[in-house]
Amino acid sequence: MKVLRAILLGCLVMMVSAGITQAAEENEAVPIIEIENPTYDFQQIPQGEVVKHDFRVFNRGSAPLEIKSVKPG
Repeated sequence: MKVLRAILLGCLVMMVSAGITQAAEENEAVPIIEIENPTYDFQQIPQGEVVKHDFRVFNRGSAPLEIKSVKPG
């Protein structure tokens, strides 16, 4: 019985904390990234060749969007 009570109490605490976190997130200004065409196929590139492609990135949120690093996939 004590184990069941502890499990129920743990579940209740998790649900309440998730609800509080979600309510706080709904009121916060957050950045929302949108990338017009998120992928681009360069086909085959000869070794040593330099290639370039521009990706259009938009911030659809209400807070500044910071892009701290970009890596090829």
